[in-house]
Amino acid sequence: MKSLVAALLVAALAERGPVVLAEEPRLPSAATTQSLTLRDCITRALANNLDVKIERLNPQIQTWGIIREQGAFDPALTGSATYTDATEPLSPERAVALGVSSIDSQTWNFNSGLAGKLPTGTQYELTAFDARNEGTLAPSAVHVGFAGLTLTQPLLKNFGLGANTAQIRVARQNKQIAEQAFTRQVINTVSDTQNAYYDLVFAIEDHRAKSEDLNRARALLEDNRKRVQVGVLSRLDVTQAEAGVAEREEAVIVAERAIKDAENALKRLISQDVTEFRGVSLVPTDQPPVEMQELDAARSINTALATRPDYRQQQHEVEKQGILVKYNRNQLWPQIDLTSSYGFNGRGGSFGSFTDNVGSGDNPEWSAGVIVSIPLGNRQARANLRQSRLQEEQALLTLKRLEQQIIVDVDNAVGQVATNLKRVDATRAATRLAEESLKAEEEKLRAGTSTSFLVLQAQAQLAAARSAELRARADYDKSLVELARSEGTTLERNEIKLAE
Repeated sequence: MKSLVAALLVAALAERGPVVLAEEPRLPSAATTQSLTLRDCITRALANNLDVKIERLNPQIQTWGIIREQGAFDPALTGSATYTDATEPLSPERAVALGVSSIDSQTWNFNSGLAGKLPTGTQYELTAFDARNEGTLAPSAVHVGFAGLTLTQPLLKNFGLGANTAQIRVARQNKQIAEQAFTRQVINTVSDTQNAYYDLVFAIEDHRAKSEDLNRARALLEDNRKRVQVGVLSRLDVTQAEAGVAEREEAVIVAERAIKDAENALKRLISQDVTEFRGVSLVPTDQPPVEMQELDAARSINTALATRPDYRQQQHEVEKQGILVKYNRNQLWPQIDLTSSYGFNGRGGSFGSFTDNVGSGDNPEWSAGVIVSIPLGNRQARANLRQSRLQEEQALLTLKRLEQQIIVDVDNAVGQVATNLKRVDATRAATRLAEESLKAEEEKLRAGTSTSFLVLQAQAQLAAARSAELRARADYDKSLVELARSEGTTLERNEIKLAE
């Protein structure tokens, strides 16, 4: 294919005349470059990446969800004061008996209470009532009231800690799920940043390799022109060299664009406003070495099942559904509540004497009873229970599916690491052989036993081998990143600890 392209370029260039060589690829000026290590990029990503910032809020939101559910046990203090001024007309008979035509009354009612609920389901209410009456029938003010405690204890439905703290435990599971989702987002962000960094390293190295190939083609062109002038070579050799230069210039242009695309991908990950890097070229300073890694698929799978946040997230989902199943099972019971109250009545001509009378305990009042409520049909509770059981089964199946996916992911990741390491060795050997082949072809050209076309072919083979080697090295580094991601050990390997 490359031979056909080169031949077509030779024919086209022969028609339009000599090629005007492009200038040497210019590197960005020092004022528009910024050197970054991989650690710098990861730090920036964790501080600025918008996806991380968004996901970081969810655990905080769920924390307030726990507090909201705990608020069901907060006591409520109540109080009221009302004043009533009434005039009641009397019947003629009663008017004659009392000696007045109507009865006037002025009444102050004071109510206060403290009510709440305990985690066992017990509802309590402390109440105090005071009515101050004054009027036609009570020329002097009279205080009448009550102070006491009322308790209501469910015996079946809503009985015990399990039923009454279910929503708190669900909220705690939701927080755990949100924390694992945040951890997963951090892992993905770190992994994506590493991959983008390695892609940028590859793009720059690939551009350098293609620029070297262009320089070799230019040197061949200049040498051929000199040889044509002294009559050693034909004009066709110059045209072939010009075609080779043009082809490599196009490859350099494409490589320059690849650098920009890789830079933009990295900029998006490490900043919350990509315009801050507008006009700035990123220069990675870390050159990750290709090192042999010990691989053990079974150990990696066990590690993944113990640490991967998506797996732990689904485990919390299963626990949450189990809590809801138990709660909804409790809601099937009829409402049978035992209620009781105990207090003291009081009476006095003043508030002080009234409170003394109540506090003396001379006028007790108590009651006890049972309140029964049996829903007929109870379809809502039965539907909720059935639905929660199905959701629990679904969560368990999802967990099993995720477990299988993790096994496949880890096995594939381990295989990719091994494969890419072999690719590195193979492409390194291919590059070395391509270099030797090019040197031999250049020597033959100088001896007059080869052609410019064959030299250009050897140069293209070397450029392709060099790019393949660089790609294999980058893919090896990225496969290690993906292995850590599939194991859930990305944060540990990069010494990243998430604050509570």
